[in-house]
Amino acid sequence: MKGIIFDFNGTMFMDSDLHEAAWLYLIQNYSNKEMTKEDILKNIHGKTNDVILRHFISQDLSEEEIQKLSDEKEAYYRDSVLASSAHKEFTKGLLEVLDYLKREKIPMTIASASPKINMDFYFDYLNLGKWFDYKKMVYHTGSFPGKPAPDIFLIAAEKIGVDPQNCLVIEDSYSGLQAAHNAQIGTIVAIDPEGKNRAVFAAEGLAPDGIIEDFSTFIPDYL
Repeated sequence: MKGIIFDFNGTMFMDSDLHEAAWLYLIQNYSNKEMTKEDILKNIHGKTNDVILRHFISQDLSEEEIQKLSDEKEAYYRDSVLASSAHKEFTKGLLEVLDYLKREKIPMTIASASPKINMDFYFDYLNLGKWFDYKKMVYHTGSFPGKPAPDIFLIAAEKIGVDPQNCLVIEDSYSGLQAAHNAQIGTIVAIDPEGKNRAVFAAEGLAPDGIIEDFSTFIPDYL
């Protein structure tokens, strides 16, 4: 492993519950569809907002309608983060990992399905600039297909100057792990803090290099 690519939501920052609540709020307001556990696994986490909105609300949404709904959902989510006393820090053990990677000068970046406005929020909220080059981060712009397509990880690998087969990707989502496989990433690790998706990830071979609960033993196990 010569470089590392982090997913963000549900990986570096345990906020999956807040995203699910924000999507539930939006879907209940604009659709008659229900959000099932399988939807949360396969049609919410890791997907871009336009894909989620077209799946749950309407395939006929205009770009303007998608932007308006996306902005509403993300504003609701960010307000929830700021209001929550349980969402103030990185995932357990990650701070030590980031300090180690910086100290050892191991190339690293973030590849997230989140829009730019959220990544700007995280840079301020969690001081990400201490470890990451903003220009090397990859987020959803609409200029390339989202996960499970490989593009986001191929772009991230190129930005840190490491071949995909020499990268380690750490992901929490079903779609994100599929994207890592499709990008032919050399080392693929899943993070599943509550064990909700471990059986699915294992059964489908999505995390060939391990499934972790947090970053407590990440340095000796992978670095």
